[in-house]
Amino acid sequence: MAKKNQYVVGLDLGADNCTLVALHAQKSQIEIVGRTQIDSGWRRGNLEMGEGLHGWLSELKLDKGVKAVAASVSGTRSMLHLAELDPALPLEDAVRFEARTWLGKSESDYWINSLPHGNGAHNESAQLIAATPKAAVNTLRSVLDSAGMPLSEVSIDIVAAANAFEINYPSWTDRLVAVVLADNRSLQIFWTQERKFMGHGIVLAQSANPADELSLEGAKALQAGLGLQKGAPDNLAGVFLCGELSGATGFSSRLGSGLRADVRLLDAFAAIPFPSAESMTEQLSEISPRCATALGLALSLSQGDRL
Repeated sequence: MAKKNQYVVGLDLGADNCTLVALHAQKSQIEIVGRTQIDSGWRRGNLEMGEGLHGWLSELKLDKGVKAVAASVSGTRSMLHLAELDPALPLEDAVRFEARTWLGKSESDYWINSLPHGNGAHNESAQLIAATPKAAVNTLRSVLDSAGMPLSEVSIDIVAAANAFEINYPSWTDRLVAVVLADNRSLQIFWTQERKFMGHGIVLAQSANPADELSLEGAKALQAGLGLQKGAPDNLAGVFLCGELSGATGFSSRLGSGLRADVRLLDAFAAIPFPSAESMTEQLSEISPRCATALGLALSLSQGDRL
C-alpha cells in the first residue's frame, strides 16, 4: 500500500485573507501553496471559521495527510524582548519572571514562548521572549480545532516572515536588514543582523487610506530606527517587504522614500524547491511576498528553531 504524503503546513490566518504553504516533511520541498479570501460567513464565530477552513482544505486536498500545522498570531498585539536570564532559575521560571518584570503585569494573561538567541548585552546567554495575550492564542486554537487541523506550534507573524527572509537570502544576514510586514491596517518592522533580533517596531494606520498612510509612516519609522535596540538606522543595508500590502501600487516606492537602502519584495520561494510549480514562475512571483509568513511558519516546524 502506498505511503501517504506527510505535510507540514504553515497557516497565516489574516484579517481578510488566509494563506498556507505545505511542505513535504521528508523531501523538504514546497508541495502546495494556497490563498483564499475569508468569506463573510466564516466570521460568525470560531466554529464557522474552522468549518470554512476545513472546506477550503478539502478543496486543496489537504484535509488528510497533514502531519503538523504552525499558525501565527499578530505581532501587533505581541511583545518581543531579548533578555539575559538568571542562570540560578530553571529556564521556564526565569522566562516567566523576566516577562512579568518586563510587562509590568501578571504573566498569567499572556502566552509566553522563548528560544535561545546567542548572547545579550553583557555577553551572557540570551533568550528571545515573545508574549501575546492568551485570548488571541485561545481563539486561534479553537478555530484550528474546529477545522480539524493538528496545531503543533503557535508563532508570531513577523518572526515567521523574518525566518523566510533568512532562509531565502543568506548572503544578506551579515548586514543590518529591516524585514517589513505590511498587512491591512498595520506595519511591522523586524530588525535583524547576523540572524539575530535587533528590535521590533509597529506602525498602526489611523486613516481611511491605510496603504498610503502605512507606506509614508513606515518610511519615517525606518529612517528613525523605530524599535531598533542595537545599532543605528543609518547602517540599514536593505528593506525586505512582505505582507498583503506589499503589492499595492506605489507602496514600496513610498516606503523607500528618503532611505539610502533599497526596498525589495521578499520572494518567499527564492531558495525553497517547489517542483510542481516550475511552469508558474510568473504567477508565484506575484504572490510570493504575501506568502512569507506562511512559509516561515512551515519552515519552523521542519527546523524547530523559531518562536
